[in-house]
Amino acid sequence: MSDTIIAGLESWFAERPKWLQDAAQRIIQNGDINENDLNELIALCKAEVGIADSNCALRLPVSIPKGNFQGYGDKVTFQLKTISDLRGINALAPRKPLEFDSAPLTIIYGQNASGKSGYVRALKHACGARKPGNLFGNVFDTSNPEQGCTFKIISDTITKEIKWSPSVGALEELREIEIYDADCAYVYVNEENELAYEPRILSLFSKLTDICVKVGQSLKNEINRTVSKKPTLPTEWLTTEGGAWYDNLSHQTAEIEIDSRCQWNPDCETELSGLKQRLMEANPADKAKRLRKTKTNVEGLLGDLQRFLNNLSDEKCATYLAAKADAGAKRKTADQDAKKVFENAPLEGVGTESWKLMWEQARNYSKEIAYQGIPFPNVTEDARCVLCQQFIAADAKQRLLSFEEFVKGSLERQAKDAEKNLKDIEDDFGGILTENNFNLRMDSSEISDEKERQAIVDFYTALEMRKSSLLSVSPLVKSTFTPLPGKETLDFFQKRIDSMEKLATTYEADTKGENREALQKRVKELEAQKWLSQQRNSIEDEITRLKTIQKIEKAYGLTNTQTLSKKKSSLADGLITEAYINRFGEELKVLGASRIQVEIMKTRSEYGHVFHKIRLKNCLSDVCASDVLSEGEFRIISLAAFLADVEGRENNAPFIFDDPISSLDQIFEESTVDRLIELCKSRQVIIFTHRLSMLALLEDAAKKQKIEPHVVSLRIESWGIGEPSETPMFAKKPEKAITSLLGERLSKAQKVFKETGRAEYEPIAKGICSDIRIVLERLIENDLLADVVHRFRRDIYTKNKLHKLARIKFEDCKFLDDLMTKYSKYEHSQSDETPIPLPSPEEIEMDLESIRTWREEFEKRSI
Repeated sequence: MSDTIIAGLESWFAERPKWLQDAAQRIIQNGDINENDLNELIALCKAEVGIADSNCALRLPVSIPKGNFQGYGDKVTFQLKTISDLRGINALAPRKPLEFDSAPLTIIYGQNASGKSGYVRALKHACGARKPGNLFGNVFDTSNPEQGCTFKIISDTITKEIKWSPSVGALEELREIEIYDADCAYVYVNEENELAYEPRILSLFSKLTDICVKVGQSLKNEINRTVSKKPTLPTEWLTTEGGAWYDNLSHQTAEIEIDSRCQWNPDCETELSGLKQRLMEANPADKAKRLRKTKTNVEGLLGDLQRFLNNLSDEKCATYLAAKADAGAKRKTADQDAKKVFENAPLEGVGTESWKLMWEQARNYSKEIAYQGIPFPNVTEDARCVLCQQFIAADAKQRLLSFEEFVKGSLERQAKDAEKNLKDIEDDFGGILTENNFNLRMDSSEISDEKERQAIVDFYTALEMRKSSLLSVSPLVKSTFTPLPGKETLDFFQKRIDSMEKLATTYEADTKGENREALQKRVKELEAQKWLSQQRNSIEDEITRLKTIQKIEKAYGLTNTQTLSKKKSSLADGLITEAYINRFGEELKVLGASRIQVEIMKTRSEYGHVFHKIRLKNCLSDVCASDVLSEGEFRIISLAAFLADVEGRENNAPFIFDDPISSLDQIFEESTVDRLIELCKSRQVIIFTHRLSMLALLEDAAKKQKIEPHVVSLRIESWGIGEPSETPMFAKKPEKAITSLLGERLSKAQKVFKETGRAEYEPIAKGICSDIRIVLERLIENDLLADVVHRFRRDIYTKNKLHKLARIKFEDCKFLDDLMTKYSKYEHSQSDETPIPLPSPEEIEMDLESIRTWREEFEKRSI
């Protein structure tokens, strides 16, 4: 990248969210993001909007140091060595690992149903390839083993063994492997396709986009987990103001709103019950009258209790005690004076209250009846006593006059006045109400609540106790008496009176019937308010939840991929699109397909990913390319697109092809084979095929480039399919087949012949003879006839081959014909009387050596 691009990237990243800068730095340092990194990035994203994550130890985000984009991204070079321990993958059950050797080209040949597709499917799933399809087990196996296998790779001379199962997904170590098969071909031609190749700096954007999606999804999941526990508002209150407020709760709902909407107290309850009662009342006028009557009773009871309380106030009590002391003192003084007057009286009890009463009655009788107009007592001559009717003696007259003087004297008068004052104060205290009378008065006041009635009784009892203790206390001894009760009961009465008056007034207004609708509306509002007050905790929890969600949504906004997509798209226009289109054109030329009227174009960028699609050139209608192209053209175009894509990689990772020349003609086949061999010069190439022609073409092309391919054959065995083995004789090149027969197999035959004899030697020898016949057939096809015709191939190849037939001599034909005749005999049943004996090991060796010598001479023969 140029310094200008790097400077622009550094400036651009500096303006991004802090958590995203941290994510970019982690990718630059470590190559990717692991699970722990992802959790930390989620916490950093949340912290950026003020959400503390208690589940993750938070550290400050790290920005990208200047110069970190210089030389970003090292090349990845590795080879696939083996696939082993396959379990539960199709019907694969190999006992030996599938080895790819260290050769740059590995050809895996197998007939249909030999297991090639199973290996490719396993590789596609393990590498994260396009269109991996379903990975079934052996549908005929009831054991149902856990799926998996083991991969061995060599990266930078280090051998690494990786265990894989579908549950772990694509392996990071194998993601760089690219696989081409029929599904991949379909993707490249028919679908909008994201390139596998990206310059490392663009892959950074792709990874950041994926991280944004993952972080964003985590935040979305957190929002989804934050489920509302807000109770459902009853339908009857949906139209109320309180209901509307409840439905529109948000993170901005203030505490003062909650206090106002959720307030509920006894006054509210009283109002609600009163309104309901008003609406239920059939005759509001009568109700108003009854209320006022009850109110009068309440006022009467309140008045009595208030007077009783006032008369027992501390001031009145002090007055009473003073009067009591005054009356006692004055009575004492008067009694002392009486003692002096009555102490010589002949009878006892003179001066007592009963005597005074009698004296007062005697005065009244004398003044009003017996001696009208004569002062009492009448002590004139011939005066009689008004009590005993006898004449009054001289000493008696003196006593009567002293009695009258005492009774009418100031001391006695003061004592009586003081006692009368005391009696008046006591009478003002109020009389004691009986229990029945008290209950009747509360009933008439419609006080039915037991607690309220008991409070009133307690109030009255406290007053009675105060009165009793006051009456019993001595004014001469310092003492205390029962305190006054509190005024709460009187306040209750007053509130009740006010409420009844207010209610009576409203009932009078209800008589007109004009405000009924307003009352009903108010009842609904109060009922909704009461319900809201019961849900206050839930409302506060909901608002807390909404505030949390608002912050998480703000954090989610920091994961928006639009800016990443735009930046990557602008970079991709120069770094990807133009280069990819040019490579596609070059691949078409190399593959001999430049005449096909197709082009590849960028279609869009989305979530930081750039997409391209193959289209027909100068097409007048929007037709899919695959609907116009032949099967062979479709295949060669898809291969060109695939190679243009993956050849842009900076990594030297393996390429895997599954039957790449299916449906191709001779020219396209040869061009494709040449291109695949060219790929072997820079990376490992693995080709799966079921076609012997493909095997032969690859071996010939590799030989020209002095590349020795590693060929593996897959067999179907009794225990399962996909068993790796040597290439079958009919698929081997003649020179390799000859070398194989002269080697291990002939050595084994010689050993058996010498140690155990012909009985055990003959079956081995017969197999060797049969294979020699196959080699001779292949020798005639490949060498003598220059591969112009093949039994397994429909086409006749003449280009650069037909002239080689001029090398053939009569001796060549006789030599090969004689050998064919000799070794064909052992393919047929023998006569019991004249069987043809099998050749000895030495004879077989001489024939094989002669075949090899002939071939070498024929190859060098000039035309």
